[in-house]
Amino acid sequence: MIIYLDESKRIWKGEIVIGGFLSFHNTHYIDTFVKNKKKEFGIPEKIELKSTNKFWKLFLDKISFDKDFEKLKISTFGYHFENYFFDSSETYMNFLIKIFIKIFEEIDFWGNKIIIVQDNINISDNRVFENKINWFIKKKFWFKSEFKIRNSKNILSLQFADLIVWEYKKLYFFDDVNFLEEYILTKNL
Repeated sequence: MIIYLDESKRIWKGEIVIGGFLSFHNTHYIDTFVKNKKKEFGIPEKIELKSTNKFWKLFLDKISFDKDFEKLKISTFGYHFENYFFDSSETYMNFLIKIFIKIFEEIDFWGNKIIIVQDNINISDNRVFENKINWFIKKKFWFKSEFKIRNSKNILSLQFADLIVWEYKKLYFFDDVNFLEEYILTKNL
C-alpha cells in the first residue's frame, strides 16, 4: 500500500488540512494514469497541475466525469486540524500520527510494508522526521514503513494528492461549500 500526502494551511486562522489518497497500485501506475490524463485533457506534460488555475481546474473538471477515474482503485481522505498557528515539525508529526491511526484502523492491510510519500514540508531535517514516523508505525502497528518527503514538482502522484487536498480544503475552509464533489465522495475513506 502507498499513501500520498499533501497539506494546505491557513496559518493566520490556525487551520491545516492534511490529506491525499492511498492505493494498492504502485507509483508508476498512478504517475502513468495522471500523465495520460494530462495528455488526454490537453495539459502540457511539463506543467505542474496546481501551477496555474487554468490547468488544475481543467483537470478536476475533466476527471470528475472520467470513466477511467471511476475504475481507479484509490481511497481519498482529508483531515482538518485547528490550532496550527506556525509550522512545527512536532505538531505536524502528531497530526500525521492521528491520521495514520485512523487509516490503519480503517483499512485491512495484510502486506509487510507501507510506503508513505509526503509532499515537501517546512521542517529543518527531513531525515530525522522520516525516521520518527517510520519508528512510530513499526512500534504501533508492527509493520515496516518507508516514509519519504519528496518535491511534487516531479512526482505526478503527489500533484494528484495536491488536487485531492484542494477538494477537502474547500469543504473545511470555505463556508459556502457543504459537501465533497461526488467523484471524491465516492472514493472517500
